[in-house]
Amino acid sequence: MKRRGIGFGIAMAILLLWSLVPIYWFVRMAFLTHAEIARFPPALIPTHINVAAFFNIFGFDYRMTDGTISTASGQSGQIITGLENSLIVAVVVTLITLVIVVPLAYVFARLDFKFKNLLLNAVLLAVAIPPVSTLIPFYSMYVRLGLVGTLPGLVIVDLTTTVPFVAWMLIGYFRNLPPIERLARVDGFSRIHTLLFLVLPLAKSGVAVAAVIAFLFSWNEFTFALILVNGTPATTLPAAISGFLGQDPNPASLAACLILTILPPALVAYFLQRHVAEMNLADPVR
Repeated sequence: MKRRGIGFGIAMAILLLWSLVPIYWFVRMAFLTHAEIARFPPALIPTHINVAAFFNIFGFDYRMTDGTISTASGQSGQIITGLENSLIVAVVVTLITLVIVVPLAYVFARLDFKFKNLLLNAVLLAVAIPPVSTLIPFYSMYVRLGLVGTLPGLVIVDLTTTVPFVAWMLIGYFRNLPPIERLARVDGFSRIHTLLFLVLPLAKSGVAVAAVIAFLFSWNEFTFALILVNGTPATTLPAAISGFLGQDPNPASLAACLILTILPPALVAYFLQRHVAEMNLADPVR
């Protein structure tokens, strides 16, 4: 038993190192100067905090303590536009996903109807298909419809990923809620009233987790954004950062951009963490 505990501790330590060391390394890099980044052996901890990269990526020059001017990044406009577009796409996709998925999952989980299993298998198949396999058909269709390089086009293609995955997750959650529909009908509630005023309050933790997942999927989506909107006014932040590598070879600016990509989903997860911790698929109202 003691050996199992030690093995578990070692496995957890390796997992933490594997996950956190890369994050620490680029966070550290964002606060170093060019000379400190190029130094060998590299400094594990910055001797002083240099925030020039964060000013530069937003288009501002920064005077450092030694009087050196760190000039604004030439890609700042691309980064700012990408940040705005990513926020718009992530919020819109999250809201539309919840509007579609909540009633969809409720119907699949709580009602019986013809071809239910067939339709449920279609949802599961949509989850199993790799998004990249639909890239060429989407591109061909978008060229004909004039949706290449547009935010509505990117929102639509993101929904093809978030809707089936979040629906698949919420169907299992709704199935484990208490069977309150009959009591609600006795009290005169319609189906819609039962869903809105009885089921949804019970399922708020599951819906909150669904919102987090939809936001993270759409915020981090890269493949479709790279092909469909990169280089246009609809470029999102992940696609904009990929162009950063070749156009502005500044490791500190790149690291600052990566921190920028982590902050919004981290804040969303932080404010909804209570619901994530409370989510219990086996007993949702526990």
